[in-house]
Amino acid sequence: MNKITFLLTSVILLLVTVGHAHAKKQPNVIVIMTDDQGNNLGYLGNPHLKTPNIDKLANESIRFTNFHQENKCTTSRASLMTGKDSFRTGAWRTSKGRSTMRTEEVTLAEAFKAGGYQTGHFGKWHLGEAWPTRPMDQGFDDSVQLKTGGIGQIADYWGNDTMDDTYYHNGVPKKYKGYCTDVFFSETMRFIDEATAKSDKPFFIYLAPNVAHLPFRVEEKYSQPLIDAGVNKKQAIFFGMVHNLDYNVGRLTAYLEKQGLAEDTIILYTTDDGAAGASFIGMGKDHHVTEGWNMGLRGGKGSRYEGGHRVFANMKYPQSGITGDNNTLIAVKDVYPTLLEIAGVDMPKGVKVDGRSFAPFIKKPLDPENDERPIFINYYNPKKWDSNKFSSVTYKNWRLVGGTEFYDIVKDPGQKNDIAKQHPELMERLNAEYKEWDKVAQVHVRNDVVRFILGDKQHPEIVMTGQDHWTNKGCNPFSQGSPRLLQTCNGPLKVNFVNSGSYTVTLSRYPLYTNIPMRVNVRKVYGEKVYKSEFDVKHARLVIGDKEYNKTLKGDEKSVSFDLKLKSGEMDLQSWITGTFLVNGEKKVKFKEGQELIVPGYFVTVKYNG
Repeated sequence: MNKITFLLTSVILLLVTVGHAHAKKQPNVIVIMTDDQGNNLGYLGNPHLKTPNIDKLANESIRFTNFHQENKCTTSRASLMTGKDSFRTGAWRTSKGRSTMRTEEVTLAEAFKAGGYQTGHFGKWHLGEAWPTRPMDQGFDDSVQLKTGGIGQIADYWGNDTMDDTYYHNGVPKKYKGYCTDVFFSETMRFIDEATAKSDKPFFIYLAPNVAHLPFRVEEKYSQPLIDAGVNKKQAIFFGMVHNLDYNVGRLTAYLEKQGLAEDTIILYTTDDGAAGASFIGMGKDHHVTEGWNMGLRGGKGSRYEGGHRVFANMKYPQSGITGDNNTLIAVKDVYPTLLEIAGVDMPKGVKVDGRSFAPFIKKPLDPENDERPIFINYYNPKKWDSNKFSSVTYKNWRLVGGTEFYDIVKDPGQKNDIAKQHPELMERLNAEYKEWDKVAQVHVRNDVVRFILGDKQHPEIVMTGQDHWTNKGCNPFSQGSPRLLQTCNGPLKVNFVNSGSYTVTLSRYPLYTNIPMRVNVRKVYGEKVYKSEFDVKHARLVIGDKEYNKTLKGDEKSVSFDLKLKSGEMDLQSWITGTFLVNGEKKVKFKEGQELIVPGYFVTVKYNG
């Protein structure tokens, strides 16, 4: 190598080195979304709560004070993961077969993973319980999943009660020691340890603790001081769950500091909808809180009023150097494009989101009065498709509720004074815009079906539960109490057999791993006290498409299986189990001695044999 070549090579290497030194490092990103917490935090004014760690995080964050979720947990989570209005995703209700997200959606995790990130999910998902809709199928490298909407719901691991529970680590059930929130935060830190040890790639984490959703349980050290101070017991437990959450936020932020990751990590912390009723005890028929604290807002979880969807959202963004209140009007669907933009990750090819990035408004907030975008939400009800009872339109500082009520949210944050008669022209305009949005939504919610995929060679066994019964009217077997109490609600499961061949379809009252006979009525979990009543099962019926299958039962079966030859195709699958209710001396029972009952197979396991 001559001197000139050597000199040029040295200069190029120097320039490359300098370029790398000045290259912007992609930030780590953690999204924390709690459940049913509402605005119950110390710094927001709740007189019963002391949340020093969360308050500190808020002080170090950009506080988006005009942030709007959709008004239920599944819908908000679907919107977060896709950047779309939930009706487009398939997951627009918490049950009735409409809580599973379309596999075609490109999730936030998939986008970050394609952008070079390591991805982890810890806690609640509620967007699909079976392959290919689980977190591990939707872009997460590592997942510790609480199945379905909450502890004690039907797809949750049988017998979970918030302490020493079993969750699904990358699809495999695993027992964890400790309180649920402690576990999900510990697993988050475990993932960060492993991710940073094996690679210098940044990480994206969706941390979704199930607090403060039912069941209301927490260690007494968090709730008893409130009870001793005279706070209602249920309310004290709810607040105790938030106190434990604060402890864990402190653990996580201290850990990030210790690991030298704090300045390189964005933390977005919010909750999925308004507060559960236990936080304020009393609410009138008009959705005004009659007893307790709700930050002065009207309504709680599920409400079309401000208390149902306007929640805190704080983003610690060290690289921006910005903190303090930001009143830009933001929807949960905006999080997707925003995080991708500030992390320097490309929008996935072909993906069109409904949200808009609020990155431009971080340094210079957008006054709502200068914002022409309306935000529409409606929690659609299959019982009455056209109802806009749960709809709201957020526009500037106006709120259109249910199409008929109108409020100035600046002058009247508690939505006490309906001023519809004073603004007929604006109401007419917003109603017209809502109807155009609703036309599109109606097409999706009435016609889109997200089916269970059965018969895949790599995933031959799929378990389905009563929560996914496709019904437009009536109830779902939603909780673990449904099979215990012999709830008779029924409906078809929407399925797609992707291969013709041999299948085994197994119906059971309880999950197969519990090994509990269908005859036995258990209280909460096998091994606990048994009711004196029994269900003497006699007959099982199964309908798949236009074919019907029947079996006579002896009464002591733990399950009933049908070995079938089935053709591929999309169809409905529905099951019925008939039996006689036997009291045997039980005093408080719902049914009469000798009464015949017809219930669904609460758990349906389909295995493809080839």
